[in-house]
Amino acid sequence: MTGGDRDPAPYVFGHSEVELRRLAFQAALIEPVTRRLLVDAGVTSGMRVLDVGTGRGDVAFLVAELVGESGSVVGIDRAPEAVAVARERAEQASIANVSFVEGDPAELTLPAPFDAVVGRYVLQFQSDPSAMLRRLVSRLRPGGIVAFHEIDWTGYRSYPPVALWDRCCSLVVQAVEAGGADTHSGSKLPSTFAAAELAAPSMQMSAIVGAGANCGDAAQRLAGIVATLTPAIEGRGLVEPGELDAETLAQRLIDDVTASASFVVASSEFTAWSRT
Repeated sequence: MTGGDRDPAPYVFGHSEVELRRLAFQAALIEPVTRRLLVDAGVTSGMRVLDVGTGRGDVAFLVAELVGESGSVVGIDRAPEAVAVARERAEQASIANVSFVEGDPAELTLPAPFDAVVGRYVLQFQSDPSAMLRRLVSRLRPGGIVAFHEIDWTGYRSYPPVALWDRCCSLVVQAVEAGGADTHSGSKLPSTFAAAELAAPSMQMSAIVGAGANCGDAAQRLAGIVATLTPAIEGRGLVEPGELDAETLAQRLIDDVTASASFVVASSEFTAWSRT
């Protein structure tokens, strides 16, 4: 970014085929959380919405459903691989009220104003998220909506303790933080909004949890994140090459959590919205 902002943190997850498949699973799992945020924030028919860090377009397609044919969505992402997937999905589904642009959302010149700016899992990768929000807010009409869904790894745990679960969570946090991203971005949303001169946001917190044998979704999600991050985890010497065995990790997590009838939680979902 210009204007004194530092460059955004590197995207440690990358855009491999493995990662894109993981994102598809994750998007289905957390869709209700993001949908509730958008509905509560007031995203509705006829609005023009900017989706920041759109990735493969999951949030943009959800917004497109809410704004209907009379509304429109512009999804922006820096990664050409992700934008290509999003455009292909829109074409295959014949979704006409959404378009995708490659580039920095804080730098691109787009017709203004928007009625809302939204994003999921994007502020954690910004070196100065409040500065990014200030720039995005300048693209909104007065009274426009600012709505973000962020992840937060504060408080991951298992009880009774599951060593493999806790280790995997710790490895994810170490790899993500080493890559320059913020693993506590959800908790920081109120201060981030305040620094961007926005009103205190309305917030919700939820989590995908596991309960003994009923831990499949939570285990698969954690195993998928570990699989994507394995090159970074191994590259930093946090594990020996091949030690994690991503092919069997999800089942091993399920087996261990089931055997001890444990409660497990990895990351939490934080949502926040406000108006200009």
